[in-house]
Amino acid sequence: MQVQQPDQEFRVIGITRDNLGQAHVRLEQTWRGLPVYGAEVIVHLGSDGQPKLFSGRHYRTPSSVSTIAPSLAGSTAAETAAGALRSKTHVTQLSSNEKQLLEYTGPTTQLVIYHPEANAAPVLAWHVTTRPSLLERWETLIDAHTGGVLKQYESSCTANGPRTAQARDLNGTTRTVNTYEWNSRFYLIDGAQPMFNLGRSTMPDAPVGALLTLDANNTRSNNATLSHVGSTNNTWSNPSAISAHTNAAQAYNYFRSTFNRNSLDGAGGTMISIVRLADEDGTGLDNAFWNGKFIAYGEGNVGFTPLAGSLDVAGHEMTHGVVEKSANLVYQGQSGALNESMADVFGSMMDRSDWLIGEDVVRRSYFPSGALRSMQDPHNGGSSLTDAGFQPRHMSEFYTGTQDNGGVHINSGIPNWAFFKVATALGREHAEQIWYRALTAYLTRSSQFIDLRLSAIQSATDLYGASSSDVAAVTAAFNAVGIVGSVAPPPTTTLPANPGPDYILSYDTAPGVNGTFYRSNTAGQSFQLVSNTSAKSKPSINDAGTVAVFVDAQHRLRTVQLTGSFSEAVIQNQPVWQNVAISKDGTKLAAITTTQDTSIYVFNLVNGQSVKYKLYNPTSAGTQGSGVLYADALEWDYSGEYLLYDSYNVIRNSQGQDIDFWDIGFLRVWNTAANSWGDGQIQKLVQNLPAGVSIGNPVLAKNSPNIMALDFFDASATAPFAVLAINLETGDEGTIFDGSNTAGTPSFSKLDDKMLFTALSTSGDTVVAVRSLQSNKITPSGNASVLISDAKWGVWYSQGQRIITSNRLETETPIPGLKAYPNPTPDLLTLEAEANAEVTVVNLLGRPVRTSKIIAGRRNTIDLNGLAAGTYILRATDKQRSSTRMIVKK
Repeated sequence: MQVQQPDQEFRVIGITRDNLGQAHVRLEQTWRGLPVYGAEVIVHLGSDGQPKLFSGRHYRTPSSVSTIAPSLAGSTAAETAAGALRSKTHVTQLSSNEKQLLEYTGPTTQLVIYHPEANAAPVLAWHVTTRPSLLERWETLIDAHTGGVLKQYESSCTANGPRTAQARDLNGTTRTVNTYEWNSRFYLIDGAQPMFNLGRSTMPDAPVGALLTLDANNTRSNNATLSHVGSTNNTWSNPSAISAHTNAAQAYNYFRSTFNRNSLDGAGGTMISIVRLADEDGTGLDNAFWNGKFIAYGEGNVGFTPLAGSLDVAGHEMTHGVVEKSANLVYQGQSGALNESMADVFGSMMDRSDWLIGEDVVRRSYFPSGALRSMQDPHNGGSSLTDAGFQPRHMSEFYTGTQDNGGVHINSGIPNWAFFKVATALGREHAEQIWYRALTAYLTRSSQFIDLRLSAIQSATDLYGASSSDVAAVTAAFNAVGIVGSVAPPPTTTLPANPGPDYILSYDTAPGVNGTFYRSNTAGQSFQLVSNTSAKSKPSINDAGTVAVFVDAQHRLRTVQLTGSFSEAVIQNQPVWQNVAISKDGTKLAAITTTQDTSIYVFNLVNGQSVKYKLYNPTSAGTQGSGVLYADALEWDYSGEYLLYDSYNVIRNSQGQDIDFWDIGFLRVWNTAANSWGDGQIQKLVQNLPAGVSIGNPVLAKNSPNIMALDFFDASATAPFAVLAINLETGDEGTIFDGSNTAGTPSFSKLDDKMLFTALSTSGDTVVAVRSLQSNKITPSGNASVLISDAKWGVWYSQGQRIITSNRLETETPIPGLKAYPNPTPDLLTLEAEANAEVTVVNLLGRPVRTSKIIAGRRNTIDLNGLAAGTYILRATDKQRSSTRMIVKK
């Protein structure tokens, strides 16, 4: 919570008890006795008196507010507020009768701690409440030191505020919808839900805790132009928008009333719907999808009518947002099928009239069954996958191909059928509670079908007892669909520690010092100059610790040999590069350019080939959404198949405030099984980030591929940066360091028991700091301390060889007896093998620089004189077999 003294910074202001025997304790956040404006939380206690839920809004401790003594009097603040009001509304003198009716004797003032919406520090402020007329009440926040007006808004419901309207939806039904009036114009913004926070909202463009519906105006999905759905008189003629707005309200209220979940993210986050989105070619979009920030509806084309007309389709897509903020199931294979199944389950629970999905929007000419999918019978009137709407319903029919992300939409029919059987046996009410608990309490990122079985049985046990009919029904349902077993295989492995010595490479930031990269020991001592070259990017080091790559100040790609005498070379001379990373095994490079072309370039150093991967925002429909502008930080995973990156995204709003954020993606750039390029599929670490929050600079732990560290940025905080560590499998996270004004660019130690990060000293200079980690590798231990002064970009690395993946440099049929020595070498490299072979030496961009031959049974040499010192790849082949070696020229 980032609260220093919770027992002193919160005070109880009310306790209520409900008819279930649960207590709800409401607390107000304070600072040195003053209320923190808009900060109020509720602790919900179960019937056993134990805490079970926490909701509301709070801020980190406003310790930067050093004094609570105002520089101007409350009366002066009230006069300032009245003066500001005259430019916004008509100010009248209330009569004595009006004052008596309103119980108003004049403006009221209260000292508070106020957090402005902009990225600014909390301030001591006067909260002034003024009634300029009988109908209006205004709230004004005045800086208690400068007298400046921080915020002013009308809080009565007679001017700006929530409204209701009657309008027809896509199905011809007249709906009552919540709208919002702002400055004499009405918007499809639902500010009537309990999560709405007007005080933190910037209306109408950035409401907080609202249901917001926008219009894409039939613009293309890869370059959409959004606008508000507005009206001058609260009448509405956009049935797609009315349907979408109604869907959002029903989804919100379903999760809140059924599971006490506050919005999709569980924290009162704004729910955005976008209607009338066209396909990339400008035709009607036959889809609806969730992209991590909003749900988008197409108007239909061949297979569908306007998709906003279906509540279960909307509930399906919105549930993807719930999945992301709970189990965050990887959208691939069985875990991806569980993701889709959960979306179907809760979509069907919102539309409880039948067991069909999409029956209100499909065209029978395309879906003869009259539905997109059926929970009751996933075969949906078909007999094979070639029939529209058909899904397997038993593990004997499980799809094992590579299409559809490994069958995420196809195989979801199997767990769907299990849920139907449970709901039929127990009733929808019990089934939905079991499935929701399984999703939010037990499933993890890479859960498989067997994990759902185990999680559902455990959830039924938790809720209804181990000997209950619920447990028996859940067990029988999974048996019936062929999901059987009692043990879930472990999803991740631990790598062996690098056996070599470890060092720290850091970038010198001291003014006037002639030197940039230095190597030190892990105590931050015994410095050795590695390079005099100014850099634009943090260095990337291979797992063996022999070579580092970086982008220099002239935007060229450079390599530094970390063994011997630290030799350095330019490996790509075009001044166009922004960042670069080398794979763990040293066989590939990934780079981005300064052109911000929404692409990542990957180079195979073994054969010299390269591929350009275009970035996109993945959607729940499997389509490629827009919004990505460019990537920045890069990190290879240990398999060599995936590239981790952060990217800057902007969703344009032609009539309001753009939505912009940084997030982290996983790009598949290599296919180990095929020994070829990857398909470019992208998954996001977290998609539905809260407003004003960004994440970036991902880095993996040294020995646990499921542990990651990253930078967290909160635009509303005074010191907005924090370094977090995350267990990708469980979703657990820990804050390693927060309250910083600079990016941390973290790095794990050799044993994952410490973390390096960049921070600022008390004098404002950058330093490389270190903090110990507990055994779970995500929780800090002890305090952070400065390890290296006047430095940044600390990278902890080791110089040793270990097996990190089955995808080794050698292929499955290597050249027998291949040797290359001495390695490193200053000139001649001796080659031996048991077969004749052609030999090619390539540089780190895959360009051939030397060729030679091996005669079996002889000592052969290849002359490396004339080559720049550094790392190269040697490839030997006899046209049937091949082997590669990493060699170092001293």
